[in-house]
Amino acid sequence: MNKITLRQMSDGEFDSFKVSTVKSFAAGNVTAGTWKESEAEDKAESMLKQLLPDGTVTAGHRFYAITCEQEDLGTLWIFVQDRTAFLFDIMLEEKFRGMGHGRQTMSVMEKMLAHEGIGEIELHVFGHNTPARALYRKIGYIETDVSMKKSLSV
Repeated sequence: MNKITLRQMSDGEFDSFKVSTVKSFAAGNVTAGTWKESEAEDKAESMLKQLLPDGTVTAGHRFYAITCEQEDLGTLWIFVQDRTAFLFDIMLEEKFRGMGHGRQTMSVMEKMLAHEGIGEIELHVFGHNTPARALYRKIGYIETDVSMKKSLSV
């Protein structure tokens, strides 16, 4: 497998990233039953504005393009505070999924953060995202909290 690298996103890439992140996060919340479809994108956009008031220069937030052989495969968004990192988003383009790129990206990210003295990485994954949950378990992540819900009919 060719080597995955991370490079800082350009402003143009960040603009595209924001659009796709809003759509992805909104869709995830709709599928999870957390939000209604009619309000999901507005809520996702509002949350993104709160999290990133200064865009790419918001303190602690880092945005990377995932590349291999100078081809862009996707994006990575992490937040670092003290000795802990939080993986907000890793998104591979559909055509690059299931080929080991996600696992390799996680490894590159983990090595980079460990080299910086980061001692722990946390993340959120939707319960319905079975492929991502399986990958995270395989590479050593453990579930620390599980939220559950049931819709009731009257």
